[in-house]
Parts: sequence; C-alpha cells; structure tokens
Amino acid sequence: MPAAAAQSPAVSFAQRWLVVATSLSSSLALALSGTITNVAVPDIMGAFGVGQDQAQWMATAFFAAMTAGMLLSDWLTRTFGSRHVFVAMMLMFFAASVAGGTAQTYLVVVLGRAAQGLAAGAILPLTMMAMFAVFPPNRRAMVAGLFGISFVLGPGLGPWFGGVAIDQFDWRFTFYVALPVAFCSMMLASVVFSTRDRDAPRTHLDWFGFLLVATFLTATLTGLSNGQLKGWNSNFVMLALGMGLGSAILFIAWELFVDDPIFDVRLLARPRFAIANMVSFLFGATLFGSFYLQPVFVQLVQNYTPLRAGLVLVPGGLIMGLVLPLAGRTSDLVPPYIPLAVGFLLFTVSLWLMGFSDPNTAFITFAAIVGLGRIGQGMLFPPVTAVGLQSAPPEQMGTANGMLNFTRQMGGAFGINLLAIFIERRTSVYSEVLASTQTEANSATGGLLASVRDMLTAAGFPDTIEGPLATLYLGRMVAAQATARAFQDTFFVFALVGLIAVVLSLALWSPFRRG
Repeated sequence: MPAAAAQSPAVSFAQRWLVVATSLSSSLALALSGTITNVAVPDIMGAFGVGQDQAQWMATAFFAAMTAGMLLSDWLTRTFGSRHVFVAMMLMFFAASVAGGTAQTYLVVVLGRAAQGLAAGAILPLTMMAMFAVFPPNRRAMVAGLFGISFVLGPGLGPWFGGVAIDQFDWRFTFYVALPVAFCSMMLASVVFSTRDRDAPRTHLDWFGFLLVATFLTATLTGLSNGQLKGWNSNFVMLALGMGLGSAILFIAWELFVDDPIFDVRLLARPRFAIANMVSFLFGATLFGSFYLQPVFVQLVQNYTPLRAGLVLVPGGLIMGLVLPLAGRTSDLVPPYIPLAVGFLLFTVSLWLMGFSDPNTAFITFAAIVGLGRIGQGMLFPPVTAVGLQSAPPEQMGTANGMLNFTRQMGGAFGINLLAIFIERRTSVYSEVLASTQTEANSATGGLLASVRDMLTAAGFPDTIEGPLATLYLGRMVAAQATARAFQDTFFVFALVGLIAVVLSLALWSPFRRG
C-alpha cells in the first residue's frame, strides 16, 4: 500500500463519509462505463459498418487502457496528490465521453473509449486508497468490501442503464449516462480529497517499462483483431503480433533488472503467486468476457431490444453484488482454493447451459442461467485477492496487489478480444457451410423459397421482385443461423476456459500450498 494509507489521520465523521460517498459514487460510475456500451454493439456495428472483430474494440480499448491507467495511478497520486489527479482524470473522462458520443467515425468512438478507460484506471485505485487513508486499519476490510460491491455492481448494471439510454434516445447516450454522477463526485473530490504532501519524497516511475506494456497491449490486440479482416498471414498482422511478442520479452527482461519495477517479475518465481496471477487473468477474462458476450448474444440471436437485453442481465448483477460480501467472509474461514474452484465450476456450468440456448430460449431461462454464472463469479473476487496476497512477502503486498489488478484487467481485455474474434471466425465458417447447401437439389430450400414467393404474391408484390426478395430472405435466414451456431460454439469453448481455471484453482492446494 502507498505510504499515504499507512496511518489513518484524525478526521471528522462528516469528512470520512464524504470521502466514502465520493469514492463509491465515482467507482460505481466508472465501473458502469466499462460495460454500458455492450448493449449498443449491434447498433454501432450497423451505424459504422463494422463486424464483431472490430466492434469488440469498444470494450477492449477501455479495459486495455484501464490496465495502463492502473499502473500510473500510484505514481500520479504520490506526485500530484489525490485531489488534483482525481479532478484531472475526471475531466479527461468527461472529454472522452463527449468525443465518443458525438463521434462521426468508428475510430473516434474507440479512442473515446480508450481515454475513458485510462481515466478510470487512474481513478479507481486512488479512490480505494483515499478511503483507506481515513479509516483505521481494523476497519479497512469493511472498506474493501464496500469498494468491491460498487466495483462489481457497476459492470452488472451497466447493460441495463445502456438499454434504457438506447431505448429512450440512441446508442450515443450510453456515453453520457455516467456523467451526472461523475460530475457530482468531481465537485466533492475537489473539496474532500487531499492535496500532495509537500514534505513527502518524490517518486519515480518506470517509464520504459510502462511504454513496453502499452506497446505490448496495443500491438498484440491490434494484430489479433485484424487477423480475420486482413488475413492471419498478412504483413500487418504478423508485424503487429511480432512487435507485441518482442515488447513482452523485453518487458520481462527489463523488469528483472530495473531498481523500481512497475511489475515485479521476480515475484512470479513463487509458484503459488504465479498460479494466483494466472487465476486472476482468467477471472478477468471470464468476468468481462461474459459481460460483453451475453448482451450481444441476446440481441443478435434472440432479437432482444437493448433495453430487454439489459434487463435479462440485471438479476445476475444484483445476485453478484449480494454474493460478494458473503464470499469475502467465506474466504476468511476456508482455504481460498475451495471458493475459487466452486466459483469457476458454477460459471462453467452456466456457460455450458448457454451453449444450448437458441432464438427460442425463454427470457426467464436465460436470466436464470446468467444468474447461476454470477453466483460463481461473485465467489471469485475476494479469494483471488486473498490467495495472491498470502503468497507474497508481507513487505511486497502493495506490489502484489497491483500485479493482481494488472493481470485481472489484462485478462478482461484479452478475453473480450479473443471471444469476438472467435465468434467472427465461426460465423464465417458456418455461413460458408450453410450457403453451400442452399441449392436447387435441397428440397427444404426450395420449399422455403416457394412459401416466401406465395406470401409475396398474396401481399400483391409484382412477379419481377418476388425471386430477389425470396433469395434475400433466405440469405438472412442463413446468416441468422450461422450467427446462432457461432455463439453456441463460443459458449462451449468459453466453458473449457472455465474448466482450466478450476484446475488452476485446485493447484493452489497441492503441491504448491507452501508458496
């Protein structure tokens, strides 16, 4: 933890809870912004003519930039003070939201989301440390629980708020929903947050390491997202992936020898801590990947409106918020690997059941399946942190916590990216397979075309356009079926990722239980 949080100063009751209100309201608004545009994906795809492989950048850019912002947060706070950093980053969030909401090109939308994520990444750790600084050590577990609930409820409720905004206005208003709360928290922070202690020593940031991380994330995610569009063997994709790999290798080498690393690679030599970071990565991938995948599925496959898509996810988000504090208490009573394994197993079962969903799956059925997965995900947040911190030396707990946050957010960015790419790829495969079967020799196809022509004739359409309209309808039917099957495959593959996480969770028990 930063030194600022090491001792709790004498503060009044009102000031303490103003800090809490400012921190929780801002964290809720910023976390909500991470998923609020997920229900707008189909609308934005239509508005800018992009596919799944490019549409995912709205979510991926947010979480990738958020990962980078978290690396900067502690240095910014120590150098400029929490008040100035909070206000500056919130102003960036405002500007990015307006830019994204008024964008005329898809590139501006993505850049706006990236700037939002960078601001959120800098602010969220700052607000948690601000709460720690005004509470005594024996009450900081309660503070962490409050922060965790707001952090989880935001992404859970984001799709619903986004659905309301789209239903009442259009997709652009998903960028504006969080602004009123963000503005109020910014005004409060300018009064209740502290400025920099001028007597505190200046700190240094590992700028080269940060640049390498940013290069790795940008180049790798860009290469992956353009593979389907430009070809996996294209010079652009190979160059981007090669640059990402080279940056990762150079980053590991650099962090091994730098005096003040932003990511202490040497801690990963402890097997238990290394596994905890892998589990944290998969937790981020499954959490934020599911937040992206589910609202897109119900809109593209089940033809839900954005509002209905948000509503089907609300019960699961509320359940997750209720499970989180219970999971925190349970993690104190039993070994962390138990709630981790059970939580990932419940999420895996939920994904497996989603793999059987189709356009006829009932609203309540899908909501129940999502709720089952959210119970599992709610069980994961406290033990992931607990097992990671237990595996690190006491004097490096602050560093260990930052590394766990880093791997979780990076997992979210890569999870969304890879899921969208897989959907796009499977959709393309199924489209080709199904289209090849639509021939004159296919009696089902002939019967469908004849039925459509009969309906068009009965509706008074001229003979000259009946054939083209029937063919167009057939094409849309093939595309819808290809999309549905692609999502089903994605849910099954995602379930296998959940099983891998279960195995890694159990590995925390043996043979590495001693770290």
